[in-house]
Amino acid sequence: MAEVTLPLLYSNVHIFTAESLDMFVSHLYNSDQRWDSIRRIPYSTPGRWIQILDFSGLTFGAESLLAVDSLLTRIFPLVPFLAHLVLVPNMLLSNRALDALRTKEGIDHLRSLRGLKRPLPKDPSAVFNDPLIALLQCCTQLEQLEVLNPDPIPSDHLFDLPDDEDAVSAPSLRLPHLKFVALLAVASSPVFAALLRTPLPALRHLMVTPYDDSPQSPCAALLAAHGATLATLHVNTPKRWPTGAQPPRLALPPHVRHLALDYPLPALSLADTGHPLQVLTLPRPNARFLRELEALLPRLPQLALVRARNVRWLRRGVSGKALEAGVQGEMREWRRRLGRRGVRLVDGDWADPE
Repeated sequence: MAEVTLPLLYSNVHIFTAESLDMFVSHLYNSDQRWDSIRRIPYSTPGRWIQILDFSGLTFGAESLLAVDSLLTRIFPLVPFLAHLVLVPNMLLSNRALDALRTKEGIDHLRSLRGLKRPLPKDPSAVFNDPLIALLQCCTQLEQLEVLNPDPIPSDHLFDLPDDEDAVSAPSLRLPHLKFVALLAVASSPVFAALLRTPLPALRHLMVTPYDDSPQSPCAALLAAHGATLATLHVNTPKRWPTGAQPPRLALPPHVRHLALDYPLPALSLADTGHPLQVLTLPRPNARFLRELEALLPRLPQLALVRARNVRWLRRGVSGKALEAGVQGEMREWRRRLGRRGVRLVDGDWADPE
């Protein structure tokens, strides 16, 4: 029984406290020190069975920040067959931790890297020596990448891309298997510039934060470079949109089947020919966007479903006045008007009203 259960016990690891992380890293390290090539005791090195490390639920105080970073630096060399890594919320990995991850045995086994937070560089030349770029250059089998900037973006960073000379010499990556990319508030980062130059033939799903509606904006450049292969696009509009500024205009890539938007909703730009969009996800309905959507419906012949992500239909037994008031009333108005065009409106659970 032990030969069956022990590998499964270590294959998928979720850590929730700094204390349990400390104990777990110590256990992996001590076990690794006892292993030798003569006895080859089964499971004497449990780190070799770990395929998933999930730190998304890890909570700790500010006083433990350095200790947690040190523990992550120690654990990465002990997990040679790690395939999926979800990093700590609201924590920037130090360069030494990134270097430990980059140089660990089996880095080419990594398939998913999520929750990676990197600040925007102050020096534009950082695109040539960024530790994240060095890490990604080793992750040739990567299929999922999520990079976030945890800090507000200053106005002088919003629309910067490398100039022509830097763009030609900026490093590119080799990521032929990358299917999902999330770049949240990192438009000016080295990884953004590198991905612009990197062929991504397998890319199907993109989540990106736009900051400008000009043709030269980073978001527009990314969609121009990789939009042709996308099936899903999530436009994560920044919450701190400048006062008085217009939301960005979004040119919808030609093969997107599912489009997810946030408020403030961007203005959609479509070709005159029909677009194959099938599913549109919004935070919640509003009257202004309904008028814009109805005007676009003749160019969206395959649109079958609109989803209100942050809204749930009220259950049976609620009064008729409550059903027609506020967001519920707006939902029912959307449902009536879209239904005439053969489009269903569902709530955040993908459900119809009871």
